[in-house]
Amino acid sequence: MSAVALEPQTKNYLNASYGVKSWLLTTDHKRIGILYMISITLFFFIGGAAATLVRLELMTPAGDVVQAETYNKLFTLHGWSWSSSS
Repeated sequence: MSAVALEPQTKNYLNASYGVKSWLLTTDHKRIGILYMISITLFFFIGGAAATLVRLELMTPAGDVVQAETYNKLFTLHGWSWSSSS
């Protein structure tokens, strides 16, 4: 039987720590790049859903998919109107 020497693993950006806190508070440029890619993908799908709702609203003759105020919010992509807060 031969003895196999196990080499200690070196720390890198993938096995440094696995918690959410370690990912959100990282200063490692590779992890920050991964977080940017996740954020970009998330907002791409959110924007696509908003654009789809606007297009569906314009396709219906009655315009009854979303309310007028919601349509305005989707169209301007602000999500919240300052004038509605007063």
